[in-house]
Amino acid sequence: MYEQVETGPIYDKAVKLLSTYRSIAARMTNAKVSTQGKLDRRLEALAERIEESLSELTNMERAALTCWKHSSVFDGEYEVDHDAIIERPYVSIRRIDRWDERQDDTDAEPEMSAEEQEAERKRDKAKLEAFLRIDDDI
Repeated sequence: MYEQVETGPIYDKAVKLLSTYRSIAARMTNAKVSTQGKLDRRLEALAERIEESLSELTNMERAALTCWKHSSVFDGEYEVDHDAIIERPYVSIRRIDRWDERQDDTDAEPEMSAEEQEAERKRDKAKLEAFLRIDDDI
């Protein structure tokens, strides 16, 4: 069971930016020193764009995302959680929380007795034979 959150285009933009951030951060680990500087500047620019888009999201949309955190004690300031986004195995950027729905057995139909089951089986057999005979009559 799950609850679906209505999201908008800003949410999709934030997810795409976080995904790009994750890809660049993953490349950073195996890059040469000269490339690491370029990637680091790109990560900083992306982080700023992500912070802007996170602040534009509604609380429900923000709650539907992972890999972000509050950047200060002030409301409305958010940043990328770098450790969470590069953690392996990768977690989904979109939050997926599932829970089991417990079924109440008190509302279930009572089970039939053996005689009732046999009677129902005979009725079903008679209906099937009558249906099959219709084809023979034509």
